[in-house]
Amino acid sequence: MVSKCTWQQAWEQTVTRANIFYRNNQPADHFTTSVMFSDEVANWLARTIQALDDGTELIVTDVGAGGAQLTLALADRLADRPWIQLTAIDLRAAPPSLPPSINWRIGDVRTISLTPARRVVVAHEFLDDIPCERFEVDEWGDARLIIVADGEAVMGPSLADDKACSAFEVNAPALRNWLDTWWPARRPYMRGEIGTTRDATWQHVTGWITSGLGIAIDYGHLLPERTVGTWDGGTLTGFRNGHPVTPMLDGSCNITAHVAMDAIAATRPDNDSTIRRQNEILRGGHVTKPGGLGDFLWLTQAFSRT
Repeated sequence: MVSKCTWQQAWEQTVTRANIFYRNNQPADHFTTSVMFSDEVANWLARTIQALDDGTELIVTDVGAGGAQLTLALADRLADRPWIQLTAIDLRAAPPSLPPSINWRIGDVRTISLTPARRVVVAHEFLDDIPCERFEVDEWGDARLIIVADGEAVMGPSLADDKACSAFEVNAPALRNWLDTWWPARRPYMRGEIGTTRDATWQHVTGWITSGLGIAIDYGHLLPERTVGTWDGGTLTGFRNGHPVTPMLDGSCNITAHVAMDAIAATRPDNDSTIRRQNEILRGGHVTKPGGLGDFLWLTQAFSRT
């Protein structure tokens, strides 16, 4: 019997279930992030946090904290403000070097509930790891769900076929609505990722904020680029030993896909939002090099009590 599931369902197995990549792997061993070698990211975030500081309790929450590089860098820069608390959340246990002043939560960010508070939530290279569905447009211009059949990615049912998609426990109307809004182009053989799960995750973590900031920093793209075909090949990538590889669903590599940053911003439409490229915020060096980390997008959303 052929084993079939959606790409998102198979990807999920590598994140939290049977084939967990992060159980035996450290991020630094497989890919480079800007927080691993640049003080500029931490400096900018620290200045932004300090600008919010009014001497009352403020909680900085690093979601998908990895090896705690960013959390530790912020702790160092904010050490003279003990009323600013730091919380980090990751699937793995805290690194041995973590000071007791930092609250480390083990678990899936998507299912953790934190008390709403005056808070800065930082998602640095986190949302691109959230599993999502993929689509491919067939020769007639019909968007089809990508499924995994015996380990191979193939075109599955049309997203216009609610019944066929429901056999995979997929809410086809929700996926169609997302595509119509955020990736409306339909060119034969184009591929892409459907960002509903990233939108839901961002909405969840920013729900912990009564007032403060939500900051998402990630490889991303925007509607004008998607419309003209810049990302028609999709953005799904695997990383192993510091190099991009074909994404494998056996837990042997980290799997990522770019984030539709304007779509996640729209989950909080009543808040002031800015989206900027990393090279507009930081200066020089590898973190601003085009084609690499300089292509990061920074979403900043301000929250206030109403």
